[in-house]
Amino acid sequence: MPNVVVTETGPLLSLEEVKQHLRVDHGDDDALITTYMDAAVLHVLMYCNLSLVPLGAEAQFKVAALMTAADFYDNRAEVAPGPVASVPLPASARRLVDPYRHLRV
Repeated sequence: MPNVVVTETGPLLSLEEVKQHLRVDHGDDDALITTYMDAAVLHVLMYCNLSLVPLGAEAQFKVAALMTAADFYDNRAEVAPGPVASVPLPASARRLVDPYRHLRV
């Protein structure tokens, strides 16, 4: 398996990016969206068993986190039994980051 370089370059998402993705143009839900944004980034990283985004994979992780934040926002009343880590990512998000699930860094 090839070596992978990971770096920390700053936040993966901004509130403005997530609001644009959600097509939200008001500030009423900013705190909620920020919470979903942070949870989505962490959830995508946890799904891949990573603590940082692999260098060169920022776009895949960004889109996966946007899709996951949108899923959280659109389905906020949905409850799944079991630990959070067992809650799957949206199918499209999984396809983006599945290649990174078993990387060894």
